[in-house]
Amino acid sequence: MTSSVKKILLGGLITGLGTGLGWSALVHVLSYDQVLNGREFGLSLILPLLVGLGAWQIIGVHRRVLLPIAYLTLFLPVLGIGAGGANILQMTIAGALGGVFWASPFVLYTLVKSYPQRWCGD
Repeated sequence: MTSSVKKILLGGLITGLGTGLGWSALVHVLSYDQVLNGREFGLSLILPLLVGLGAWQIIGVHRRVLLPIAYLTLFLPVLGIGAGGANILQMTIAGALGGVFWASPFVLYTLVKSYPQRWCGD
């Protein structure tokens, strides 16, 4: 496995983990009255952007890779199980798994893009 593939997988894992943990903790803090209104929800949508930019600074994977991973992880696994009343640990694990899942198309693209250079000698 190439180092860029490892970096993308690690970036997806950290982005998903941070999105799941951060969003569930932020929503838990913001909805102290057990109601998440529109203003609180809008404020919580900034968090995946911050997590993606933080992972970009730490790992060095492009923002155009990490930001879609962060928002796709938020909308599909995290919001899905969050609607069922999951706790912070469950949402963190789902975020990490979702981040790796959503990183897989970028990994496949990287592998396909490097295939002719590696195997055909061009």
